[in-house]
Amino acid sequence: MISSIPGRLVRGLARLLHALHLYWIARAIANRLPPSIRLRLSKLQVRMGYLQGLTLVPEDELEKTYVSALRYLGKDSAQASPVYLEFGVYVGTSLACMYKAATSVGASKTRIVGFDSFEGMPEGVEKEDGSHWHKGELYSDVSLTQKNLTRLGVPLNGVELVPGWFADSLTDATRAKLGLTTADVVMVDCVIGSATTEALNFLLPLITDRTIIFFDDWDIFDLEAKTLGEKAAFEAWLVEHPEIKADNLPTINYSPNSRSFVLSKSVATAAV
Repeated sequence: MISSIPGRLVRGLARLLHALHLYWIARAIANRLPPSIRLRLSKLQVRMGYLQGLTLVPEDELEKTYVSALRYLGKDSAQASPVYLEFGVYVGTSLACMYKAATSVGASKTRIVGFDSFEGMPEGVEKEDGSHWHKGELYSDVSLTQKNLTRLGVPLNGVELVPGWFADSLTDATRAKLGLTTADVVMVDCVIGSATTEALNFLLPLITDRTIIFFDDWDIFDLEAKTLGEKAAFEAWLVEHPEIKADNLPTINYSPNSRSFVLSKSVATAAV
């Protein structure tokens, strides 16, 4: 068992960097390291239990929000079989929050599926949504994500991870292979608009009369005010698909930067 002393030392160093206003400089340098080195650093963080920069969601609040979402949908019982889809998994913390939420309400049949490139941000991301990101940033491979899920008490047979760039993985063939016909709760944590659009297009035939969707990075870097990122992609997608109705769901949310909606599909409009 690894001692907690190294973790305390790393946390102390991080606090010192913050105090000296050097933390973000150090993080920017780290994000430009080769993926193999960043991956080793990330694995070291997981082993030490220090996940600053890896765990980017408020875990307690998100778990409570997922409980509220399952109850809102009436999917909070042993008889329910809700389907949770996540686009943009990174190290799997949000997946773990849904697993814990479903377990706490007795919805043991919840299916949890996560999609990610597991190669970080794509080529050309520097040109999207205000140039805040770099190729390979937010890099995690499947093994690192699995290690973090295990650390968080999630059995690996309790989640399904689908690797690959969205252009290759979010297809009709993937939907059929996974046997997906509906989606009850969806987390879109794609950050950039192009990936968000790909996720929404994959989701389209799975929307039910009540599908709850969360956008994790709706307002980071003031993207909401600038009509960029997830907001821009979602609004354009709704215009393209008038059969989809989206109602704000502010009472079920977990972060000022995130947004939640309940989606429904008009059968009559969709059939035209």
